[in-house]
Amino acid sequence: MDIKHLEYFVEIVNSKFNLSVASKKLNISQPALSAIVRNFEAEENIRLFERYNGRLQNLTPSGEIFYKNSLTLIENYQNMINELRESSVQYKGKVRIGIPPLILSVCFSDILPAMILENPDIEFEIIEQGAYELRKLLISKNLDFAVLLQPIDISPGITNEYLLQKSELTAFMNSGNPLCKEKKIRWNQMNGQPIAIFHDTFMIHHHLVDQFRIQGVHPKISVMSFNWDFLLLSTKNSSLITILPSPISTMLNVPNVVERHFHDPIPWRVMLHQPKKNRYSHIEKYILKRILSYFNNHQN
Repeated sequence: MDIKHLEYFVEIVNSKFNLSVASKKLNISQPALSAIVRNFEAEENIRLFERYNGRLQNLTPSGEIFYKNSLTLIENYQNMINELRESSVQYKGKVRIGIPPLILSVCFSDILPAMILENPDIEFEIIEQGAYELRKLLISKNLDFAVLLQPIDISPGITNEYLLQKSELTAFMNSGNPLCKEKKIRWNQMNGQPIAIFHDTFMIHHHLVDQFRIQGVHPKISVMSFNWDFLLLSTKNSSLITILPSPISTMLNVPNVVERHFHDPIPWRVMLHQPKKNRYSHIEKYILKRILSYFNNHQN
């Protein structure tokens, strides 16, 4: 019995054992369909159907097992054929990726342009929003992927989650700031300090506010912005201190601005989220593999 015959068998069961109905759906004559069933039972010396006066009534215990296995085999066969067809053509389609602007600049400045240039037939739609807006789009399945910071309140049953990069938040300030004398800063030393931080639509903002609350620290929030480069530049000729992910130091090209780490730092973990589905397209599989491969090869 080949895959086509398995489909015939399943259709007979789905048609409530009515060979006339099943044969019409399968576009095959009723005698031919009946002969296929009889021949298979004879060859395997097994009964799949219970009969009464020559009519099919139900499945035998062996038939029940065979039916369940047939469903699995047919599904696997269809998936195999779909993947084969997809792999025979160039990647083509559209993918929507949500990335906060900071992470886009710090983590994806190399990988994203490379993927775009390598795949001219894929339309990349990059949604630049803060973590809270991206979380809403992700949960409503309006994104194929979202890059977010951990922790974020998303049920593990909703998305697949992959760690891309881990680091910590550090302080950036003018080289003349008295805190520059410290090799590492304690959180209580931020008390009363004028600081420039991200807008409250960004996850980092909330991580910092929570840390200040836990530490009993009350800095003066003087500036809030959507732009990490503005936050960094705001410290150049002022007493402002900004707190950003440490990887920004590799992009630091601002005279008189230095980085200082914290004792007991806030971790910065960049996670890739993908909505859970029964089946992913060839493009979705490719994008996931490409991103994970890049970050696995560029671990700090």
